[in-house]
Amino acid sequence: MRSRNSPGIVVSPGRSSKGAYEAPLEGKRFEDFVEDLSNSFICVPVEEISSQIDRWIKEIVLAHELDRGTLALLDPNTEKLVVRNSWSRNNVIKLPVGMVLDQRTPWFHRTIKIGHPVALTKITELLREVSNNHKAFRRYIPKSSLTLPVRIGGVVVAALGFATLKKERSWPPRLVRRMQLIAEIFANALERRRIAEENAMLRYELNHVSRTAVVGELTASITHQLHQPMGAIMGNAEAIQTMLETAVPDLQELRNAAADIVQDSLRATEIFRGLRAFFRKDQLERSPLDLGAVSNEVVRLVRSDALFRNVSLTFNSQSSLPPIVGDRIQLQQAILNLILNAFDAVSDSDVRDVSIDIEARGNEVQLAVCDSGKGIEPEMLSRIFEPFFTTKAGGMGMGLSIANSIILSHGGRLLALRNSGQGATFRVSLPVLRESRPPAIDTGGLR
Repeated sequence: MRSRNSPGIVVSPGRSSKGAYEAPLEGKRFEDFVEDLSNSFICVPVEEISSQIDRWIKEIVLAHELDRGTLALLDPNTEKLVVRNSWSRNNVIKLPVGMVLDQRTPWFHRTIKIGHPVALTKITELLREVSNNHKAFRRYIPKSSLTLPVRIGGVVVAALGFATLKKERSWPPRLVRRMQLIAEIFANALERRRIAEENAMLRYELNHVSRTAVVGELTASITHQLHQPMGAIMGNAEAIQTMLETAVPDLQELRNAAADIVQDSLRATEIFRGLRAFFRKDQLERSPLDLGAVSNEVVRLVRSDALFRNVSLTFNSQSSLPPIVGDRIQLQQAILNLILNAFDAVSDSDVRDVSIDIEARGNEVQLAVCDSGKGIEPEMLSRIFEPFFTTKAGGMGMGLSIANSIILSHGGRLLALRNSGQGATFRVSLPVLRESRPPAIDTGGLR
């Protein structure tokens, strides 16, 4: 039956609400409780929302003299409820995280999915709709329980449940309405986490798209880099063939030619290794890094491209830079985007100069990419890092946006500046790693 005092709530028959249990959180205490609950989900970092859910499930269970509380998320693919957060008193069974809630009570699950709370006072006195599920309810459902659908945008995405396992109890409409309000606050927290996860996934995919998009721009550079070792290998192989056809081959010359082939093969392998690491979709691996070494690898990658474009590329890095913490591949992508942007900026200039300078300043390591192009118009400075904003014909407008996103995710900042003379400078500032003892710094084998 449906309670006339609380439309839409499905309640099992049981003792009347007369003399029913009332929640101890009344009046101002309940208002304070709801305010603390809301503020905690607003202020806590997104990655700590799950632990806050555990905390507040416990608070609710204890405040209302219950035994167990559970938040189960609805899997959109299987349409099954999967336990993600659970807390219970020490002397009762806790539902394990990852447990798929039993679906041998189809009416119960169907009712939750269409958005109706279910308050069960006695398992022995069920609604006619579940008469065929008595055995399952007796075995899998506690003495009394209240389950509330959790909605995001009007769609049920989870179920918030509370139960007593040793004694029966009623669920007055007033208490159910309060629990519904709590479920809405939980929904806001889940929505905040979902948005953050979707944004993170979008940035991840855009980063991969950006890395893939620069393949075309790097084709000339890659071809030139591989041409040198492969050409040397071919030349040494032909020399060995010629020497072997002589009556008395010079063994030392053969050894030297073979050694050169090995060395050039290693050079080609290193080029492929660097490119493969750059374009693959791996999880972030943050570690102490030498920004000078990280940047030097990128400069080596684009050096041939600079020659192809007739750009004078200079690289200067202060020695003994303090370490920063970051993901090598992501930072290299950001630096690559800045350098390629500088190459494009000088493409129509009489003087095609691009410089990369790295130095430590206070508690930061700064990298500056300076070009001799036409510069940035003042009205465009505020939009330069917006996604899809570009002044280049055929440009994607993603390079600078993604570079900025990567730098921000590393706790740094990226500034675009007009040079006093000609061109523009993009300055990256990243915080220095603070540790009690010097860490092992990843220099990529360059130092």
